[in-house]
Amino acid sequence: MKRSQRMQLIEKLARQREDQAAQALAQTRQRLEQEQAQLTELEGYRGEYLGYLETQGSAGLSIVQWRRTQGFIDQLGGVIGQQEGVIKQWQRQEQQVLMQWQKLYQRRKSIGQLVDKLSLQEVIEADKQEQKALDELVGQMAQRSGPGR
Repeated sequence: MKRSQRMQLIEKLARQREDQAAQALAQTRQRLEQEQAQLTELEGYRGEYLGYLETQGSAGLSIVQWRRTQGFIDQLGGVIGQQEGVIKQWQRQEQQVLMQWQKLYQRRKSIGQLVDKLSLQEVIEADKQEQKALDELVGQMAQRSGPGR
């Protein structure tokens, strides 16, 4: 097996690793988008309850209802804070996975360039050997036909 063929196998394995990292990156980004959508939804709920508290408060909301609604809004604020923390974790995860993918991409690309270089060298070497064989054949034919024939 030629050296370029062995390197092509290594390149294939490197491509598989790169593809796996790309899939992991896509999954991480999808999860991050889901978490961001959930944050948007929570913020929307909090906005609705703040609006309810404002409109109902001016219309004469009982102190008990006001405290319950305000308590719920405060709980939503806590959940929103937690969700923001979750999003930051997923953003860090995304960066790590992205860096891993970039590293694997560069490695695979370098291996591919090496395979191309080795293939070219092998073609050049094969051409040299073929030319040498042809030269020898021509030399042998010239000796057979010789000057006296």
